[in-house]
Amino acid sequence: MSSDASFPQYSGQPAGPPPQYQQQPYQPQPGPGGYPAGYQPGPPQPNPYVVPGAPDQGFAQAGGGQPPHQPPGAYVPVPPPPPGRRNTGKVAIAAILSVALVAAAAAIVLFKFVFVTGPDPAESFPASATMYVEINFDPSFDQTPKLLSHLGKFDDLDYESTDDMIADLLEESGLEGIDAEKDLTSWLGMRHGLAMWEHDGEQYAVISLASTDSGAAEDGMAKFRAASEADEDQFAYTVEDDHVLIVAGETGAKGALSAAESEAGSSPLSTSSAYEEARDWLEGDQLIVYWVDMDAIVDLAELTGDESEADLLRELYSGDLIAGLSAFDEGFELTYRLFGDEKDPWTGSADLMSNMGDMPAGDFAAAAYLPEDLGAIAEKWTSLFGDLSGASGDDYGYEPGSPLTDAEYEEFLDLQTGYYAATLTTEEEDRYRELEDRYWLYGTEDEPWGGYDDPYGSGFGDVEEMVGRITDLLAGSSLSIAGDFAPESVDEESFYFSARLADDRAQELEDLIEELTGGEALPEGIEVDGSEISYSGPGVDSSTLSQDSRFSDFADAAPDQTAIALWVDLAAAGESYPDDFRDVEALSAFAWAHGSVDGDGTGVLRLYLKD
Repeated sequence: MSSDASFPQYSGQPAGPPPQYQQQPYQPQPGPGGYPAGYQPGPPQPNPYVVPGAPDQGFAQAGGGQPPHQPPGAYVPVPPPPPGRRNTGKVAIAAILSVALVAAAAAIVLFKFVFVTGPDPAESFPASATMYVEINFDPSFDQTPKLLSHLGKFDDLDYESTDDMIADLLEESGLEGIDAEKDLTSWLGMRHGLAMWEHDGEQYAVISLASTDSGAAEDGMAKFRAASEADEDQFAYTVEDDHVLIVAGETGAKGALSAAESEAGSSPLSTSSAYEEARDWLEGDQLIVYWVDMDAIVDLAELTGDESEADLLRELYSGDLIAGLSAFDEGFELTYRLFGDEKDPWTGSADLMSNMGDMPAGDFAAAAYLPEDLGAIAEKWTSLFGDLSGASGDDYGYEPGSPLTDAEYEEFLDLQTGYYAATLTTEEEDRYRELEDRYWLYGTEDEPWGGYDDPYGSGFGDVEEMVGRITDLLAGSSLSIAGDFAPESVDEESFYFSARLADDRAQELEDLIEELTGGEALPEGIEVDGSEISYSGPGVDSSTLSQDSRFSDFADAAPDQTAIALWVDLAAAGESYPDDFRDVEALSAFAWAHGSVDGDGTGVLRLYLKD
């Protein structure tokens, strides 16, 4: 502090606050090298006058201290303004800074995860595409780390970055003359897409690769096409500022590329109402998105295959299928929904997952809710099966009811060996198919199938009748099974089964089972009680499935209305079948649940990994 008696005159406003409370022009303080060049400091500011040698100025303390000595004409300090009034500006500034920081963070996120990862690939594809797959290696802050961490649990999949994954895939492709780091990962972004698209009667693969360096992309794509030994008529591409668009096909790729760009410019897949509805439903960050126009796929099957098979597909599938793969803390999850034109017949039950959790814990478990109109569904299926398989043996060009003779059966076996060894002539293959049809329709003279003269003609009615009896009993029921694995088999003593019928007809079901098994007595442990028939082996676990934290976690992710669910403890399976799980020891469990939402079929699959 200065103690110079020749103090400067007070420069503040008369009768106003002291200079330290007045707004002063900002004057930067000199750094280690002095003031910046060209800077002229303002006049010095007043310092409180203190008598030389005076004790501590804490005069406010009780019992002592010298009050500050004021020279004649000096400014007499007044009390500062109330604290609340004084802090108002600071609070406002803090609020503004908080908003600014949030905006800055949002800008960083937007830049890193939208602009850097690449544009939406669906914007680059024609709306008439029939299938679309999007791969996003960096959809959010946590998906990529989880992906790399989960893959690292498998042998030979320990990647430090997604660039290592791309380099590995390139090596597996066998393309020579391509340097993964220089020719691909140096310019590849993180968000890519692939679509199947028809143009002028030809099928093409259309690919969009996010790009961060158009110049490097030009060089890399030229090397890639040369390495693939494809010409421009088979492999055409164009390099834009933020992505590369590629069209590949047997012929006409260059013209298809121009057509694809033109259609995508005016009608991109991203604005298609069918795709938008499906994509909006798929919530959360997805590593992979898969979308299919099922009607277009069925139409393609009709053009390239058997019309009756296309009719069956059309009965089963319609509308648009969307699926998404993501990583969660313990593994990977796939969710899907079919936005169909018809309501999904497997409506599901709100109680299925909780009832499944009450089942005895087992290495495997399954539960299903059979809809009340099960009979109508089964009748539709059996009718389709009968149509596909043929009305009678007359359709195959030989007399109904003619099983293979002993000589024909020996001939059939010899031809079968040659068929699988791919050594038959055209005539021999035709003969093999004829004998094969007759064998599967009628069997042999020594062992005819089912004893029917024509199992797909009049005898097929007996099959339909039996199906009708079964579905009549099981309509509206819930079925459950569980058990443990054993080396090379299943532990029979751990087996559990339960059927909860809609009505008190469990005894009828037991009688039907005995009839189907040829009158053989059912095993001990079968219990029949009103609407439920169940079996529990002597080795059934006393704990419940819900006590497994993995299953409880999965049950929370299952559809609210679940029709069928499957649970497999892969860790236990690995212990029972070590040879089959030698390369996948990291697997812990597999779970699947299918149900319905607003009439559409929907479901979730989860693959749990070990810690």
